[in-house]
Amino acid sequence: MGKTEEGVSPVVGVMLMLSVTVIIAAIVSAAAGGFSGTRDKAPSAILDVHFYENRSYGSFSAPSMTIGHISGSPLQTKDLSITTYFTNASGQMIKGYLIGEKAVPGNDSWTGSNFNSNTYSGVLFINDQDRFGPPLQSSGTGYESWFGNASAVLMPGDVLVTPAQFCSSVPPVPSESHINPGLNYILNFDTTAGGSGYQAGAIITVRIVHIPTGQVIFDKDVVVE
Repeated sequence: MGKTEEGVSPVVGVMLMLSVTVIIAAIVSAAAGGFSGTRDKAPSAILDVHFYENRSYGSFSAPSMTIGHISGSPLQTKDLSITTYFTNASGQMIKGYLIGEKAVPGNDSWTGSNFNSNTYSGVLFINDQDRFGPPLQSSGTGYESWFGNASAVLMPGDVLVTPAQFCSSVPPVPSESHINPGLNYILNFDTTAGGSGYQAGAIITVRIVHIPTGQVIFDKDVVVE
């Protein structure tokens, strides 16, 4: 073998190794790109959250909460979690949490209402009875307008509400605010209890997360009205 041939062989070997390295890098890059392309993307939506100290519902009033979908992507409520943080009058931080389809019963003492101890409402529900029908049910699971149900898709223009409107039609005392079991569940305390600190001007931090992606959709301090 001549000197020329001896010099060429190592060069060819190096070039082959470089070629293999480039090919492997390209395959790895393509695979990584494929994985990233199939990753779920968080929906983009603008939400508007309100808390009310004592909202009027005709002949009675009750503390309540609303979540309005202003614009953006439809939201599967089964894919959302809602966390609240509230500092009460004693300085204690209280954390509330809602995930999945949860229901609360009514009260037998609510005169003029069919929301009693044998009737249930979702803690939150989409307030569109033309689309879903009345939200009060005899069972604590499986109603399509309730937050967490697979059919409860929050669309632009929709509003999630607590069942305050069903808490009574005749108050025991005109100036007395009714208990709202849905709101109490979300916040994790009785908003009408003396010394609770839930009143106009109080601040509640609300965080709404899209569970499949872990992305935060809403994270704001909301002032009670």
